[in-house]
Order: sequence, then C-alpha cells, then structure tokens
Amino acid sequence: MVIKESSIFSQLDLMMLPSTERTLIFEDELMLTDNIGYPPELEPVPSFVTSSSYPFKLMFTLVMCCTKGHMRVRLNLMEYELKANGVLIAIPNSIGECLEISSDFQVAVLAISGNSLPAESNPAGSIQALKFLTQQALLHLSDEELEEFLSIYNLMRRKIQQPNYAFTREALKGYMQVLFCNGYNTMVTHGKAEKSAAGNRQQMLFDTFLEQVQKHYTRQRSISYYANALCITPKYLSQAVYKVSGRYAGEWIKDYVILEAKALLKSKKYTVQQVSDLLDFANVSFFGKYFKAAVGCSPRKYQMG
Repeated sequence: MVIKESSIFSQLDLMMLPSTERTLIFEDELMLTDNIGYPPELEPVPSFVTSSSYPFKLMFTLVMCCTKGHMRVRLNLMEYELKANGVLIAIPNSIGECLEISSDFQVAVLAISGNSLPAESNPAGSIQALKFLTQQALLHLSDEELEEFLSIYNLMRRKIQQPNYAFTREALKGYMQVLFCNGYNTMVTHGKAEKSAAGNRQQMLFDTFLEQVQKHYTRQRSISYYANALCITPKYLSQAVYKVSGRYAGEWIKDYVILEAKALLKSKKYTVQQVSDLLDFANVSFFGKYFKAAVGCSPRKYQMG
C-alpha cells in the first residue's frame, strides 16, 4: 500500500525508490519498506538495493536491517556484508555500490530525509554517532535486539496507516528516538571493543584521515592539505596510511573523487562540465584527463555507457 509519492526521494534518480505493496511514506520525510516474509516473486527486494554497475549517492539517512540472506555492498569505498541480524546505516552524502545480493535476501528499510527529524532522533544527528558511522557502517544485533527493532518498525508502519490519528509525527519521533538510543548503545559497546583491539596511533591517524577526506575531497585533493590538518608531514601520513590499509593516502583521495564523479555522471542530472565544476577542477580538460587516467575512459563515454 503506497501512502504517498515523495518529491524528496524522487529527486534521487539512481535510487529508484520503490512503490510496492510494502512501501509507506510519511510526508516526504520518512519511508518504510520491506520484503520480510514474502516470496521473491510476490514482493521482490526493493529495486534500489539490487545490484547495479555504477555507484549511487544518498541524500538521506538509510537504515537497512537484514533478517535473512545476505547483501555485499561497498559504502564510501569500504566493503560490507549485510546478513541476518545485521543493520547497515548509511549517512547522507554516502556513496554506495551494491555488489552482490542473494535470492533469499530479506530486509526492512527506513529512509529518513536529512532535516525531517530532530538530531536526537536521527542516527546522523549525533557527533559521536556520525564519527562512528564514518568508520563503521555495519552493526550486529542480538536476537532480542533484532526482535525489538522489527517490533518498533512494525509499530511505525501501523501508526502511519492509522486513520484519523492526530499525532502521527510525534509518535514516529518517539519510535525513532528509541531506535536511535538502541543503535547508539550498540555503537558505544562496539566502539569500546574496537578501541581496545586496534587503538594504536597509526590506526587512529588513518581513521581521522578518512574522516577528513570524506568531508573535503570535493575541494581538496592534495596530500599536503590533509597532512597539515593532522599536523604531520605528507610523507609520514602516506606511510602511516599505507601501513594500516595497504594503500597510499593519495590513492584514497583519488578514489573518493572518482567515486563521486561516477555517481554524478550516472545520475544524468549534470553535464561533464558541471561535474567538473562541482568537484572544483580548474577546467573540464583537466577533469577529463584525471578521470580517464583512473577509469580508462572519458567522463562522457562513462556517462553514456
């Protein structure tokens, strides 16, 4: 049952947000959809989580809770496998690619527009949560935690569908508040374990470097910029990043830029010149050479392919 078409979500052409029997949208601000308990031929996996040959960019918070099967996804260049009892949280401006999905994959999805819920109810609204999610987008729930998540999810569905209820927004905020508290508790617990297991200086330096790159890569492609921000030399930064990740700092920066370029080009909303401008290249010719060196074809050929 589709409650309402969403102008906010429809702006994201690549996402192809579904209009299935399980899709509910509340005032262009919150979308709920799932295929749990339905045979694939009756209720297929929502189209925006199926495999595609190009990346897509999210302009909202996306929460995916898996109950069966698995999906392999690359989010901001980090690869994750979402399987039963797993929750994947992608914050706004994340760039994702669905790499593989099993035929029995079952998932509950919440999509939250950037400004629709207060910070305390939005997983991307807390500084601490935001820092965690830039480093680790996947959480694991116990059976009890999964049961509670799905219970709240279904309560939200019922509230949206309840006729003549005057306080739907307030009720949904309350449910989201509980989901956020539960998620943040899991993040804190997970974060403590990770810190004790791999809390060395180089690991922390790498994590901070990636945070900075995710914030500034559309304007800053110089290793020196990030080294200065971290108060270290470019040489030390590259060595530390290589030791932790097996890749040099410059490669990480370039990959973020190229991933953004691919998403913008495939959206078909921008010309090559506009993409060049959005990524702050000096001119379209320089952008073309930069893109071709990394991808193997021109931006225009990639866009049309």
